[in-house]
Amino acid sequence: MKIVCTEFRQESNSLSPFQSDLAFWRNNGWVLRPEEMRGAHEGSGSAMAGMISEIERLLPDAHIVFGPGFYAQSGGTAAQHVMDSYTEQLVDVLRGAGDIDMILFSFHGALQTTEFDDAEAEVLRRVREVVGEDVVIGVSTDLHAYVSRAFAERADIISGYQTYPHVDFEETGRRAARLTIRKATDSAADTVMAWASIPMIVPASAYNSLEGPFADLIHHGHRMVADGTILDFSIYQMQPWLDVADPNSTVVVVAKDAETACARAGELAQLLYDARHAFTTELSSIDAVIDFALQADSAKPVILVDSADSNNAGAPGDSMAVAAKLLDREVMPRSATVVSDPVAVTRAHRLGVGTTAEFHIGGQMDPRAPQITAQGYIRSLHDGTFRPQVVGHTGDSVSVGRAAVVRFGNLDVMVCEHIAGNGDPQLYRAFGIDPAMYDLVVVKANTSFRAAYRDIAGTIVPTDTPGAASANVADLPFRRMPRSIYPWVDEERTICAEVVRG
Repeated sequence: MKIVCTEFRQESNSLSPFQSDLAFWRNNGWVLRPEEMRGAHEGSGSAMAGMISEIERLLPDAHIVFGPGFYAQSGGTAAQHVMDSYTEQLVDVLRGAGDIDMILFSFHGALQTTEFDDAEAEVLRRVREVVGEDVVIGVSTDLHAYVSRAFAERADIISGYQTYPHVDFEETGRRAARLTIRKATDSAADTVMAWASIPMIVPASAYNSLEGPFADLIHHGHRMVADGTILDFSIYQMQPWLDVADPNSTVVVVAKDAETACARAGELAQLLYDARHAFTTELSSIDAVIDFALQADSAKPVILVDSADSNNAGAPGDSMAVAAKLLDREVMPRSATVVSDPVAVTRAHRLGVGTTAEFHIGGQMDPRAPQITAQGYIRSLHDGTFRPQVVGHTGDSVSVGRAAVVRFGNLDVMVCEHIAGNGDPQLYRAFGIDPAMYDLVVVKANTSFRAAYRDIAGTIVPTDTPGAASANVADLPFRRMPRSIYPWVDEERTICAEVVRG
């Protein structure tokens, strides 16, 4: 068999003030030529690594043809030339590959461009124009994908992460490859995918797969796979910062027959919608969290979750909202935060370690972001690379560009050119800030950080902070999002599923 493997992956935030152009993708991810794909992904723990290993396990004689690999950290709406560059390269590969049996995509599922709200569906449309309807297409996605009807109608298999915090990148790639191979071989007639649309969006910080109703739902799906009722399931909580005209959360189920696939997809979708009131986040004020961190008996470190400025959710990471509140205090807990500010980094590198100077930090990308102006002492300077603790990266290092640690009294600020690895303690440790040694640590992430931080955190406090990835979904400044779904409309509904591709 001849199988094409390719990657086009970013989560878009429509509310972010900047576009993700090709330079952003190169600086905050990678743009790989086909000949670079195997070396970059093999053994990396990524979804693509899982696809490669599963193909070689099940079809050792198969010929893998690699397409391009485009990935970027979450950011603002992608410039259209990014998608056009990717698809042009992919089409060239497809046309040069001859007869193809399968195509495997590693997508995020919530990519928006300046011209297409549903970019992955448009990519699949362009690919189908080249390869036709008989080539079997399988897709791996993030749990926060926007799986529209058009997306589902153009893929034969869709498999999403089943963990949040996301730790099953490679396994998701394996699932997608395994099911796609099944569909493309002798079991084609016994591999049916059903899709259920759910009219709701909820805060990404309001649930996880470790505990609570969402975890219970994931476990229910796993039991159905284990007892042979279904072959696979994916439960999608659509990421809530995608401003589109026809939004939906989704359940996808793969089973051996259409009746089972539809029944079980409808069941999971109904359970998800019925649990909607449980998916809320209680947010504390910044001042309340600082007061708590100052208490002698509070469990340290206190993790102040600044999810609204999370780069993982497409925010710029340039808010100094917490720092500004800390610097207003006469008594400040020993604190650490991180911020993206290339101008401040350049100034620190020019002045050198040991210098005290006035710094103006914050708001370099989002002029709405809170900023600080204060005298700071330059503790250290760095090239900005570190070895990640979490999985899912290509290569063995992550770069945040040049970095500096600047101290403002009891506050250490890790200033970098761009933030990456938000939920990884190594983002601090690699630059001389051990989170365990602080009273208060700002983490700019939604839930991803819990996988690595739960063993070292004293107390985790979701906090009401300003930013493009705010957890206050109902108050977000959407322009196109219809207010006809939950949380704007809260009513009982019956959720049904349908086969979108037999």
